[in-house]
Amino acid sequence: MSVPGGTYMVTRSTVMSLFLLTPGPVVNQIMEYCLAWAARGRGILIHAVSIESNHYHLIVTDLDGRLSDFVQELNRCSARCLLEYYRRHLPHVRLDSVWSSAQSFSDTLLLTAGAILKKLDYVLTNPVKDGLVRDYRKWPGFNTRPSDWRTGTRSVKRPDFYFKNTPSELTYHIEPPRQLEGTVEHVIADVEERLRDSQQQHARDLQAQGRTFLGEKAVLATHPLDAPSTPRPHGNLNPRLASGDDSAALQLGIRALKSFRAAYREAWRALKEGVLTMFPGGTLLMRKRFQVACEPLDVACFCQLATT
Repeated sequence: MSVPGGTYMVTRSTVMSLFLLTPGPVVNQIMEYCLAWAARGRGILIHAVSIESNHYHLIVTDLDGRLSDFVQELNRCSARCLLEYYRRHLPHVRLDSVWSSAQSFSDTLLLTAGAILKKLDYVLTNPVKDGLVRDYRKWPGFNTRPSDWRTGTRSVKRPDFYFKNTPSELTYHIEPPRQLEGTVEHVIADVEERLRDSQQQHARDLQAQGRTFLGEKAVLATHPLDAPSTPRPHGNLNPRLASGDDSAALQLGIRALKSFRAAYREAWRALKEGVLTMFPGGTLLMRKRFQVACEPLDVACFCQLATT
């Protein structure tokens, strides 16, 4: 389902959880350039990025309902760049893929400002929660900070892999989500305070578990073909919606999502029987592949969307 104007948390993991995104100048440059390239011309507003060693998290707003196009291009070009890089860097190792085939990507629609604040906290402090560094600003991988919202622009040079006819340097924008009220300085201060509190809690949690932070040097020394020693979790929920602590907004979003799915199934059954019908607003694949007619999408059903 595609919700133009929706703000999402997007996640993608590497194949077999290999540390193929281990921080370093080349990998950081590849991921940043591919992000800027994929967002270009697709109506994607970038709010937060954290590239860990075997997965990434993004917070973005999808103004034009092209989130899947954006993520597809990000994954495609980053995979080709990384594969070429590792074929030169590790010539005696065969590597055929970068991203896990278990799921294309995870996208959670953030229904409220509270949900956005929680996910910003989760994304940016992820390296701290995972016991890698004590302060997310010490993470040596490609990530963003709330202070980036102050300047609004970043630039990255084209990597020496895969790309040939694209710009030698791309400039892209980082901005706060439009649902967060107040001046840019107020929003930055609010989010930074939340991050400080979260980092302190993560440190206490690790101490209670008898664990210490791995540290920046150990992170940089990680071999890209290693993987976590702990078993991959199974059976965890993959929520499509998040509302923070607003249960009413969550129920509204769930009802809207159920209504969409019911209308989609009915339109699909009618189409199979040869009856031309309108698909519900938010239909993506059928609209892209077969240009089916779609009803307007009532974005108000999905709460506080950034539609301006």
